[in-house]
Amino acid sequence: MKRKMIAMVLLSSMLMAGCTTDTTVTTETAAGTTESTEASEPETSESTEEATTTTTTEMTTVPFDPVPQPEDCVVPEGYHFVWCDEFDGDSLSSMWTRETHQKGWVNNELQEYTPDEEYSYVSNGNLIIQPVKKVDDNGNVQYYSGRVNTYGAFVCRYGRIEARIKTPEGVGFLPAFWMLPVTGKWPVSGEIDIMEIVGGQEDTTHGTIHYGNPHDQNQGSYKADVDLSADYHIYAVDWEPGKISFLIDGEVFYETSYWYSSPLKNVTAEYPAPFNQPFYIIFNVAVGGDWPGDPNEDTPFDERAQMRVDWVRVYQRDVYDTNVACPAEKD
Repeated sequence: MKRKMIAMVLLSSMLMAGCTTDTTVTTETAAGTTESTEASEPETSESTEEATTTTTTEMTTVPFDPVPQPEDCVVPEGYHFVWCDEFDGDSLSSMWTRETHQKGWVNNELQEYTPDEEYSYVSNGNLIIQPVKKVDDNGNVQYYSGRVNTYGAFVCRYGRIEARIKTPEGVGFLPAFWMLPVTGKWPVSGEIDIMEIVGGQEDTTHGTIHYGNPHDQNQGSYKADVDLSADYHIYAVDWEPGKISFLIDGEVFYETSYWYSSPLKNVTAEYPAPFNQPFYIIFNVAVGGDWPGDPNEDTPFDERAQMRVDWVRVYQRDVYDTNVACPAEKD
């Protein structure tokens, strides 16, 4: 049942968190004025436009039709189950939107994201993101891939967000499991990168937050003793009002408490902005670009190129303490 909340709960230093399927949120600008805003379209992480920094003043709520907890779901101690997608059907559910973006849209990437099911589909209990290389009769090469998100269907503020994923192998790939805010521009409104693995460096996963304007970031990395693309692993973020932790297979490898919001008209949104508003979930595989570099002659574009997501699950604590302060120095 949808729980009705009111903004008065913010008078308490202990704040209940939640998730919603509603994309209309109540926002508070950095100057402190409150307004109701329709969620904007997903933003590129290359945008540097200054925009209103928003922090929610009303609790988000659980979905109208809660998803049953899977039998094999192990809820972390101190949390309760909120939402999941096990990808057990024959097609991508209505919780997901396939994005469309041209080559070079961000980061000088080579792929074109299209809504074609060839590049993002459900098979054998997995969400499959399939990069594809196509060569025309004149020898021109074009890369295609998939990018899907829960924008407009499921958003979350705070909690443990995790997914069991098998990542692709091959130079030039950049698989990602990440989150963007429902409202606002990048980077001032934040970005949470739960998992990014650079092709050719398949033993290392990165967890990153982006914030501020000009852009700043905090990044931690985990270097494994094995090739992470050889098997499934559980990648997660534990997102709290004053701390964001990144995990692989249940082990924390990086945590940070330092971030800030960009000044707006000489006023700065209070910490923990921008990471105190609803975010939505994204899965994609980029091809080429500034970070992974171009594919080479050995880069496979068969099943080895797939990112396979067995499931994505969200848990939350009953109560979160929002009486937090930013550290004096960066981690």
